[in-house]
Amino acid sequence: MTAPRMWAVAVAALVCGAGVVALLAASDHQGAKTVWAVFGPVVGWNFIGVGLYAWRRRPESRTGALMVLLGFTWFLSALGFANARLPYSIAFVIGGLWGGVFLHLIMAFPSGRLGPGRDRALVTAGYLIFTLASIPEMLFAGPHELGCDRCPTNVLLIRRDPDLANLAIGFQVTLYVALFVIVLVRLVMRWRRTGQLERLQLTPVYVFGLLTFLLATASLAGAGDVAGWATFAATALLPFAFLGGLLRSHVARLDADLRARVVELRASRARLVEAGDTERRRLERNLHDGAQARLVGVALLLGHARRRVEADPEETATLLDRAMVELKASLAELRELARGIHPAVLTERGLEPALHALASRAPVPVAVESDGEHRLPAPVEVAAYFVVAEALANVAKYAQATEATVAVRRTNGCVTVEVTDDGIGGADAAQGSGLRGLGDRVAALDGTLSLDSPPGHGTRLHVEIPCEPLAQPDLRAGPIR
Repeated sequence: MTAPRMWAVAVAALVCGAGVVALLAASDHQGAKTVWAVFGPVVGWNFIGVGLYAWRRRPESRTGALMVLLGFTWFLSALGFANARLPYSIAFVIGGLWGGVFLHLIMAFPSGRLGPGRDRALVTAGYLIFTLASIPEMLFAGPHELGCDRCPTNVLLIRRDPDLANLAIGFQVTLYVALFVIVLVRLVMRWRRTGQLERLQLTPVYVFGLLTFLLATASLAGAGDVAGWATFAATALLPFAFLGGLLRSHVARLDADLRARVVELRASRARLVEAGDTERRRLERNLHDGAQARLVGVALLLGHARRRVEADPEETATLLDRAMVELKASLAELRELARGIHPAVLTERGLEPALHALASRAPVPVAVESDGEHRLPAPVEVAAYFVVAEALANVAKYAQATEATVAVRRTNGCVTVEVTDDGIGGADAAQGSGLRGLGDRVAALDGTLSLDSPPGHGTRLHVEIPCEPLAQPDLRAGPIR
């Protein structure tokens, strides 16, 4: 709800409350005028105020709107204090509308929306009973039968008949009791089906709601002024029960989010362990099939050269040359492997030179943009480097792009890394183990990774990692040589 609308509702509530006070001051048949003049408007204002707060905090829920509506229908019921016959008679019918909204609010809590089926049927029945069920008694009940000798005669009165009036009142009470029992059973069943966290938000609303409903039924059945005042007090406290339920709902939602994050954290840890095992197996295969095989070949060449050194010096020289070539190739492979584990240029010179080195090896032109001059914490630099490395590898393998851009920016204690290309798009982070692993690496630093890759419009990988610039020079281990 926008601020102007909220102010408009608040002003309307103040006007309605003032109207209730004026109506009570002029009433000839209302006892305890001072109490009603003070606390009658307060009840309506409580519902509207709490409703506006709930509406503003949770606009997706209709609970706040229903509470505001309940406050205004409560003001409408004050027409029952009018001296004129017509508004007094109208109040008998539409004055009970707040009871229907009240039942609607309880049955729809906390979302404010009714599901199809029994709940909707119960609420519809409530609107009809709380408004139209009073009409039969109005046909035969005069002021004395209605318990208010100083009240005006209602306009629907056909003839005064105490027996028929009591029978009509008994019928109305029966409807109230039947509706109360059905609602009680329905809410208890719903409460038992919900989890422990959901019960925290439902309990105060259900308890105060059912208590108010029970007291209103007892008051209608002739339990006296005590039941009437108890109903009034319970109704006044009801908004705070809803407020407590909404606050507990917020806590429950936060707890659910925390649980979801814990589950994701566990899954992320499992993926990291699996990725580590997979990487170790890859390194073992690379060493076994690459550098190790070459070094074995070099050892064989050197042994053969030793045996031939006296018999054929020229062949020995050739064998030694071949051994040197193989040693250089093995060293190059080991350096490439070390670069994949942790690039030396990143350790020695920092993130920006390492990114330029990545860009120089990419199969498409890559522009590197960076606004940082100072070194960052090692984990942040490593994460940013491998994000770019994986993104450029995907550009080379799948994107069919003609160019790419790498941008690294540092603002407000946060590093953002963005890799874009003009390829075919359609990338999905959930389908690739590489991007999923990067997401885990970034999440371990409390960062976020997002992927925007509409088909036919290129791909944009955006990463944000919180960090602070290093206060001291970064002392790191030397590269593998």
